[in-house]
Amino acid sequence: MTDFRPEVAEFKHFSAPYIKDDASVSKIMTHMLVGLMPSLVLSGILFGGRALMLTGFCILTSLLWEWLFCFVTKKKSSTDDLSAAVTGMIFAFMLPSNFPFWCAVVGTLMAIVVFKQLFGGLGRNIFNPAVASRLVCWFLFRSDFSKYLEPDVISADVETFGEVSLLSGVDAYGDMFLGRVCGGLGEVSVIALLTGAFYLLSTRVISLYEPIAFLGTVFCFSAAAGKDGVYQILAGGTVLAAFFLCSDSVTTPTTTLGKIIFGILAGGLTCVFRFFAHMPQEGMLIAILICNVLTIVIDRVTETRPDKQ
Repeated sequence: MTDFRPEVAEFKHFSAPYIKDDASVSKIMTHMLVGLMPSLVLSGILFGGRALMLTGFCILTSLLWEWLFCFVTKKKSSTDDLSAAVTGMIFAFMLPSNFPFWCAVVGTLMAIVVFKQLFGGLGRNIFNPAVASRLVCWFLFRSDFSKYLEPDVISADVETFGEVSLLSGVDAYGDMFLGRVCGGLGEVSVIALLTGAFYLLSTRVISLYEPIAFLGTVFCFSAAAGKDGVYQILAGGTVLAAFFLCSDSVTTPTTTLGKIIFGILAGGLTCVFRFFAHMPQEGMLIAILICNVLTIVIDRVTETRPDKQ
């Protein structure tokens, strides 16, 4: 998988073309957007037009914050690389379909300005911006994450609310696979996420190391703790995290062994927070952010050093 982190290139003493130009970055981000499209389409079917409006709103405001920051700081505009669009789309996927638009503006502001640009921009941010801003929104607007609209494939005259799968514990495998459960608008359907993940794997935008390590750890830890490992994978946006959050090329390790370690740590911490800290949803986000911080350490430990002559 192509990596374009300049600070990683510096500490590893790699030579060009390790630092990619805007065209290469935009190509990768375009693939990411295509990989996210199956989940977006299905969210529109399941939750209605508001899900599409909320996603589009998050994408547009993310691009706006990116442009405004570059304009104010007199930096070259980075909106063309589409990384802000990807951040906005993934952030929206972790929101309830009835999430207030004004709260979403705060979330995209935090993602682009605070967790991306203030760290130096793409390639220098420590945390995954979408994950970090989603967690901040949970602390700021916790009540808005307490009521999730139940998906309705056809239409409904009256809105009904329910609990996400990890809280209810009663959703059927088939419903979680197809997306007929409560949850974030782009994280509920496993089949849509796997379809997008297959596309990204076929285009070599992501690798299988982090997802397999993450999902495998969640399954094994859950089984050891007396939980249903399959249910834990299908519920709570676990598949979204595995293929689209743990595979982020900026905030995850670059070495193969590092990717595996990252996935194991993230999966283990996710289960610890879910089972012992009673944080079924946000615990996974905290686990990923902790591993983001450890990424540079993991890379240093697992990098292959040339033999000294």
